[in-house]
Amino acid sequence: QAEDGIRDQPRSRGLGDVYKRQVQPDKVPERAIDGKPTIYTYATCPFSLKVKSLLKSRGIEFSNVEVDPMKKTELQWSDWKKVPVFVDIDGTHVNDSNDILHYIDENNGNNFPRDGEDAEQDKWMNFSNEILGKSIVAVIYKNYRTSLHALDYVTKVDKFSLKDRIVSKWLGAVIMRMIGRSRAKMFDQPPRTNLQTQLDSMSSGIKGGFFGGEDPNGADFANYGILRSMQGLNGFDIVESHGVIWPWYNRMQILSDM
Repeated sequence: QAEDGIRDQPRSRGLGDVYKRQVQPDKVPERAIDGKPTIYTYATCPFSLKVKSLLKSRGIEFSNVEVDPMKKTELQWSDWKKVPVFVDIDGTHVNDSNDILHYIDENNGNNFPRDGEDAEQDKWMNFSNEILGKSIVAVIYKNYRTSLHALDYVTKVDKFSLKDRIVSKWLGAVIMRMIGRSRAKMFDQPPRTNLQTQLDSMSSGIKGGFFGGEDPNGADFANYGILRSMQGLNGFDIVESHGVIWPWYNRMQILSDM
C-alpha cells in the first residue's frame, strides 16, 4: 500500500515540527543498502516518485529497494508498512513522502522552506496528496478497461511474483475500479473535467517557472511525482495538452532526469 496522504492526526504548524514527527527515533543503519541513502518503494508509486525526483535533481546517489506489494517482506523491519520509507546513511528513517522531501532538503542544501514556514508551499504540497493524487486515480481507473490497462502496467513494473501478478492484474482491476469510483465521488465534476480543473488551479501557483519561482521548492517535487506516475496511462493527454502544466512538467522532467 502506498501512502494515501490524509492523516488521522491533525498537523501541527510549528516550524519544522511537522515533518520531524515522521523522523523515527530508532536508527537502522543496516537498512541503508551499500552505504547509500535508501528508498523502499514500488516502481509506480506516485509518492515514491516525489522522493526519487528530488534525489535525482540533487545528484544524490541512492539505493532503491523494490517492495513486494503483496508480502511486503522488505519492510518487515518497519512498523510502517506503506511506501515510501527513506533510510539515510546513518540509519535515520523517515516515513511519508512530503516529510521525506523536507528531510532530504534540510540535509542536502536546505533550498526550500520547512513545513509551516511558507503557507503557499504548504498549500500546494498538501494539494498533491489530498486533491491531485485522488484526481488522477479517478481518471486512471475510470472504468474496467482503463483499470485493466493500468494494472497490466503496474504488475509488470512492480515487484510481483508471477502468481501474484496474474491475480493482482485481474482482481486488482476490479478493486481499483471501485476505488476510482469512490475517488470520483469526492469531486463535483466528472473525472476528466475535474482533473482539468485541478490542473488549472495548480497552474495558478506556478510563478516564474516553478512553484518556488525561479527554482523548484517542495511543492514542485510533490506534484511532479504524482503526475509522473500517470505518464503512459489513461488521462495523461490532459496533462500533455495543458498550456501551463505541460511546460512545467517538462522542466521538472529535465531537472530530475526521470
